[in-house]
Amino acid sequence: MKKVLVAIELSEEAAKFVLRKAQDACSEDARMEVVHVVDPASITYSIDPTMTGQIYQQMYEQTMANARARMVELCKPFGFAEDQLHVRYGRVAHEIHDLLREGGFDTCMIGSHGHSGWQRILGSKASSVLHGVPVDTWVFSLAALES
Repeated sequence: MKKVLVAIELSEEAAKFVLRKAQDACSEDARMEVVHVVDPASITYSIDPTMTGQIYQQMYEQTMANARARMVELCKPFGFAEDQLHVRYGRVAHEIHDLLREGGFDTCMIGSHGHSGWQRILGSKASSVLHGVPVDTWVFSLAALES
């Protein structure tokens, strides 16, 4: 049986698009799991530098709980059980690569906004995942959602 890891962001349109494409692409005997990675910048840039470690810890825990709840909400209509959902914290590419290895996945699926110009030069999360990914990877274009 193939194991497929689907990486999503938590915007409704993008997550549903990638999940639908991934389910359409996978055979019925494939085991699919879903991951969302919370970028440390989402917490770091939103806090006052005078906050204590305890307040930062509370913000981290609340952010992770919110991400998990949102992920359950987005993935439930697609039939994913909670044990098929992963929320990680860290650099997106690093966390996805680690989970691919740890979980023995055969394939990774991810959406890409298809940035151009400066955004492409600076890099995107999808292209960072593609560099050094240890398994076959499918990239679904999210450009149609943005027009």
